[in-house]
Formats: sequence, C-alpha cells, structure tokens
Amino acid sequence: MTIALPRIFVCSDAVNLVDYVDISYASLNLVNEPKITANANVDVNIFISNKTATTARINFSSKFVGTVYYTVVGFR
Repeated sequence: MTIALPRIFVCSDAVNLVDYVDISYASLNLVNEPKITANANVDVNIFISNKTATTARINFSSKFVGTVYYTVVGFR
C-alpha cells in the first residue's frame, strides 16, 4: 500500500495598492485543485478565485499596502 503525502507550498508577497495577486504553484505538479489559505498583515477580506492545479488568484476586498501570506496544500 502506497501512502500519498501532501505537497506544500508556502509563500508571502508584498502588495502595494492592488485588488488581487495571481499566484503560481506549478512546481508542485499537482493532479487536482489544492486547498489554499491566505491572510494578510492588515485588516482586509481575502478570497480565492480562478483556482486550477497550477495557478490561482488571491482577491482583496480593498487595495492595501502590506504583505499577503498563503499556503497551498495538494497531492501529486
């Protein structure tokens, strides 16, 4: 029996007055859409859209200056 271990990608990006950030995690070589969590160092609502096995978009409720932190977890 083979156990598939999750692939994890953790990153942070500095943002400056943008509505969204497009991210790529193609290096994980995932077969399905991963689970993505994101948060910021300021009070702003965040949601994920346009998610595929290789890319996604992190959307913000307003433009802000700060850092967004995100984690991608999926299986290869």
